[in-house]
Amino acid sequence: PPVEVDATTLEPGTRLVQFGTFDSEGEARAEWTRLAGRFADLMAGKSLVIQSAVSGGRTFYRLRALGFEDEDDARRFCSALVIENASCIPVAHR
Repeated sequence: PPVEVDATTLEPGTRLVQFGTFDSEGEARAEWTRLAGRFADLMAGKSLVIQSAVSGGRTFYRLRALGFEDEDDARRFCSALVIENASCIPVAHR
């Protein structure tokens, strides 16, 4: 299983990438498993972060990965996934 990091323990400004938002933690975990299988080499050494959020009275779950040296590293990672038609956006933890 992947190493999972609680989003509340991350320092503001920590570089992450976001793969998408999901209606449940289970859906987010399933997407992580799919991505880890499809992009095993790229996902090696990355930690799973699922962050809940509420907008408009609706709770959703952000699927993110931790394990980037800086913003450029996160951008390079996302570029490799986007080329393969996967969703990936570099973000900074708030």
